[in-house]
Amino acid sequence: MVDGKPASVPLRDLPAVARKLVAHFADNVAPCSLRPGESLRGDVTEVTVRCLRIAIHLLDAGELPSDSDLADLRSSAAQWARAGFRLEYMLRIYHEGIRLGWELVTEKAREGDVTALADASRLWMALLEKVTVAATTGFVAELDAIRRERDVAAQELVTALLSGQDAASVAQRSGLELADGYTVLAVSLARHPDERNPHVRPEVVARRTLRRVEIELETLCEGKHLALLGPEGGTVLLPGSSATALIDEFRERIGTVAGVEVTVALVHAEVPEIPSAAKQAHELLDLVRRLGRPAGAYSIADLALEYQLTRPGPARKHLARVLEPLDDAAELVETLETHIAHDLSRQLTARTLHVHANTVDYRLKRVAQLTGFDPTRPSGLRQLQAALIARRLEGLYPEAS
Repeated sequence: MVDGKPASVPLRDLPAVARKLVAHFADNVAPCSLRPGESLRGDVTEVTVRCLRIAIHLLDAGELPSDSDLADLRSSAAQWARAGFRLEYMLRIYHEGIRLGWELVTEKAREGDVTALADASRLWMALLEKVTVAATTGFVAELDAIRRERDVAAQELVTALLSGQDAASVAQRSGLELADGYTVLAVSLARHPDERNPHVRPEVVARRTLRRVEIELETLCEGKHLALLGPEGGTVLLPGSSATALIDEFRERIGTVAGVEVTVALVHAEVPEIPSAAKQAHELLDLVRRLGRPAGAYSIADLALEYQLTRPGPARKHLARVLEPLDDAAELVETLETHIAHDLSRQLTARTLHVHANTVDYRLKRVAQLTGFDPTRPSGLRQLQAALIARRLEGLYPEAS
């Protein structure tokens, strides 16, 4: 009882109270979502009336609603999730409605109503908890269902794209948007340091790392990407054409969140070309690993010579034989490789090899004498650099020789 009357009296004019509350929600809580005339506004009004009935019963009978009494709230929350309504707005509507309802109940309270209001406030707080849990449960369960549906559809679409099937019909059937072209990423995930911890199961760490990668991908791409990933990496399709620099930033963010080094190779392709683009991207990624290149983002422009030299043929064999005269002079090959790696700096090469700069000059002259190509001249340097790559690839890809 409040002011000598049942505390529920201010709530009993359901249409009037509901209009007041919904108008407040539209102006202060979710103005973009509850514009006049939208169906969601009608749904909010209906839910508000249900909540008012629950509140009236609570005050009149002193009984909290049962799970079955809250079934409609869970169902409405699920519908809002399906409609794309934000969880933040839904919870704010419920909390704001319960707060305003309490103000209506207590606005005429007198000094003698303190005990009754204390009892009612405990019930009111318990009601807030029950409503929050019911609504959140319904909303999150529906989000999980939507996510599972999307994951299944996305897996079907990416499989169709990578295998050259009719991706357009798959996209139409699943409700997913199909881009005209994609940036195809071949992704390699390094092992997480925790996998080497004898007290932790490696497969658990690997799954946890993969989940972090998937969550960050979802955040960065806003769900527009398509992916087939496992603990060691896989394939990711990003709609449109992305520059290598942007992909490298993208790669670094994923690696930071996951706590592992991430290496990617990228190829741009229209939809019909995606199967061959994915094959090329993974060949580039394999080449990066075999050559011992650092983690990064690589395109064909970064590895054009190396990639071409992985192909069998007489040219690669010829280039590999250029260095045969150095077979018994490992220090000459090491000096040549170090000199090229340090952008032809004699000083850096000498410091790296712990020799005098004059020794570097002598060794480079010996390379020129033995091979016929002078590494201090552009024409000779090009031949020797290609020969070093070809020689290494002859060993890495013997089946292609």
